[in-house]
Amino acid sequence: MKFALLNGIIICSSLFSFAQKPTSPVLEVKLIKEIALLIDKNKTIPLTELKKQLKNVSGKKIKIPKVSPFVYDPKNLYELCKPSTLIVAKLYKCGHCTNWHSGSATGFPLSKDGVFATNYHVIDQTDGETLAVMDTEGNIFPVTDVLAGDKKSDVAILQASGAKFRPLPLGDPAAIGSSVHVISHPDGMFYYYSKGMVSLYDGIIGPGRSLREWMMISADYARGSSGAAVLNDFGEVVGMVASTVTINYEKQKKTNPQMVIRLCAPINAIRKLIE
Repeated sequence: MKFALLNGIIICSSLFSFAQKPTSPVLEVKLIKEIALLIDKNKTIPLTELKKQLKNVSGKKIKIPKVSPFVYDPKNLYELCKPSTLIVAKLYKCGHCTNWHSGSATGFPLSKDGVFATNYHVIDQTDGETLAVMDTEGNIFPVTDVLAGDKKSDVAILQASGAKFRPLPLGDPAAIGSSVHVISHPDGMFYYYSKGMVSLYDGIIGPGRSLREWMMISADYARGSSGAAVLNDFGEVVGMVASTVTINYEKQKKTNPQMVIRLCAPINAIRKLIE
């Protein structure tokens, strides 16, 4: 991850995890093996091409069908929304061996036919061979197209070829103090669930972080959580995990961390990319 200092605050500019040790080695092996097989069969799109597409979609919007809420009791939220939590995997080579390695982020479906959302910075990388997504049933699909994206809000909408997803409904802006839920893959801990609340809407300006209004939440997440949906009690998307900010007591020395601010793109930033 890259960090930038802004007025004594350390900004983490990426929650895409490359060096994590997965809690499910079997799942990690499956990811690498099957994505490598897709590469061998020429069924993937190089990350360099996806990045070029990303630069050409500024201002574009997509149409997606409206999705009705399907969570009626927050107690059932994890069980019902976990199948709509995607692993966004990148294959790369470390330069020290000939083996493929993987790094993972998170995403969520917007349509049944393979359209999904994740962070802009997940695609805007300088290294890596390709991107693919895995659903909870272990199906793996190559990412073939960038449909829309906005760097300021760190939101991108992509197409996974051949995928059949259960999309999440989009909700209204969540009020400060309202409950939120996150299912993501922090540091390779796949489908980790955390709960918190909306803490604040405010602007933080820094390298790659120029959105005027970020959604800040208290639900935990970390590297590997990039692109995860922030959900309300009805399983509706009210934001997207983006990055973190560490506040240190010793501002100049960057030591004695006191608090971590969790920045998310609010639902309105996602809706701006949808007609």
